[in-house]
Amino acid sequence: MAMKASRLMVNEDIPDEAICYNIFPCLPFKLLTGNTKFASIQATLCPSSPALINIGRLDEESSRYSLDVLSSTPNIVGVPSSRLEFLGCPINKGHFRLLASSNGLLCICYTSFHIGPLTPPPIIFIANPATQQAQPIPGAPQHLFKNGKFMIVQAQPFASSNDTLTKFCFVTFSSDTGRWVMSDTFINKNIKQVRPNKVVYASGILYWDCQEDLLWYDITRGITGSTKMPWKVQESNSEEWERHTIDASNNGMLMCTTIDKNGLAMHQLVTIGDHYWELKHQKGWKDIVEMGGEAFQFCYSMKLRNGWQSKFCERWFVQPLGLESERWIYLGILRYDIATGKVDNIGKEWGNLWGMYCVFGYRNSMAALPPINVPILQDGIYDGKSRGCVCAIKDNKE
Repeated sequence: MAMKASRLMVNEDIPDEAICYNIFPCLPFKLLTGNTKFASIQATLCPSSPALINIGRLDEESSRYSLDVLSSTPNIVGVPSSRLEFLGCPINKGHFRLLASSNGLLCICYTSFHIGPLTPPPIIFIANPATQQAQPIPGAPQHLFKNGKFMIVQAQPFASSNDTLTKFCFVTFSSDTGRWVMSDTFINKNIKQVRPNKVVYASGILYWDCQEDLLWYDITRGITGSTKMPWKVQESNSEEWERHTIDASNNGMLMCTTIDKNGLAMHQLVTIGDHYWELKHQKGWKDIVEMGGEAFQFCYSMKLRNGWQSKFCERWFVQPLGLESERWIYLGILRYDIATGKVDNIGKEWGNLWGMYCVFGYRNSMAALPPINVPILQDGIYDGKSRGCVCAIKDNKE
């Protein structure tokens, strides 16, 4: 019979770091959810991104969604189930999208399949898949969050008086107040793609990947800015660098992984002084394929042709998906080890590759969901600050 978490006994001679970092994460989660000491220490000691996580359909024809988790070190990452029923939504009547991942908590958007006058609004959840806890966020469209008690931030584009510029304002939600408020901070920039591909939180700053441009918002200081992506700074042909992803490193730096017909490159954003990109790693396809060996058996016939390298990205699914622990880059069905150059084919481990929207760094955390202080609303509307509140929620008493 399994021992209860509250009576879980350990050898006092073993350091807490070894217990919480190496031993406890290997045990079934049901033994750990009641151990508050483990929950607090593990959330601190667990590497910031020992895995990648994605929400996608089971296959192209299925209407069911599931959580996919990949890691090169699976013994330190555990999700009790890939099922999403713990969110409390009609699983077969809507689709799910992962908006953000931070400190073991996920921000998930649920949208109903139904289209019409009675279509329910999207629901935003803060969820912990390790503890199977979830709670909806009052108000609101699609937003992103940071760890701590948590704050959700949306970069909202508006038409500018200058036809070439877009005005970005920032809408924030705080779990301390339970309110959506428009920030006084804004920026006017010539950004072609206003809907971001991905949003990443790193060291107090939220980054929006807008294809050729990187938009950022410093939550603590309330300032914003933007910078061009690495290939635009280098004045490279953007069509050759259209496949890329952004991720946070273990030390809180923003990383950008790009691939083109020649190979792979990884840049780090340096934020001291003027923002600029620093090249951290670069490798050509010829070297990657030669080191990969059996991992590239799926394209064996192509390797016999002249000029196969320039066609490699066009022919095969080699989309950069995410960076794990600053060492492993996931390229669709391939996992590339920066340190050794080794390549593994992990196609059988991941579900529906073609249905992927965004892949985020993930670490399992036993942390409880932060409480939300929901204000008492007057006449169903909260006025907010001078800029006004963006949510209109009916009082539960009505």
